[in-house]
Amino acid sequence: MPLLGSGTSYPIFEFLLIVSFIGLVGCAASQPIEASPTGKALLGKSKQELVACAGHPLKETKTAEGTVLSYYKEAPMFEESFASSKSSRSGAHHGCWAHLLMADDRVAGVEYRSVPLSVDATDHCEEIFHTCVQ
Repeated sequence: MPLLGSGTSYPIFEFLLIVSFIGLVGCAASQPIEASPTGKALLGKSKQELVACAGHPLKETKTAEGTVLSYYKEAPMFEESFASSKSSRSGAHHGCWAHLLMADDRVAGVEYRSVPLSVDATDHCEEIFHTCVQ
C-alpha cells in the first residue's frame, strides 16, 4: 500500500478532504445578528411606511414566506481610515445589510448582516431606519 504523498492519487481521500473543508467553512460562517430595538420596532410596519421613511429597498426577493426587502448602508469613508504617525492607514471596508420579511404587506421579521462578517456594523443598519421609529 503506497504512502500518502508518494505521487499516487487518492480520489476518495481528496473528496473527503474537500467535503471536510466545506463543512468547516459552513460552521465558521457567522449567523445573522438579531435586530436591536430599532429593528423590532419595524415589526408590523407596511411597505408604504418603510419606503416613506427609509427609501426604496435595493432588492426585493420573493420567497415562500413572503417578500424580503433588502437595504444596505456602507460606512462613511472617514470611518474606514485612521490616523497614525505621519500618515493614515485604511481600516476594514464595512457596512450592513438589513433584510425585512414582508408578509401580508407588513414587516414580519428583521435580520441584520454585517459585511464583512468579522466586523460588527449593525449600527449602519440602525441608521437606515432611525427615522422610521421616531
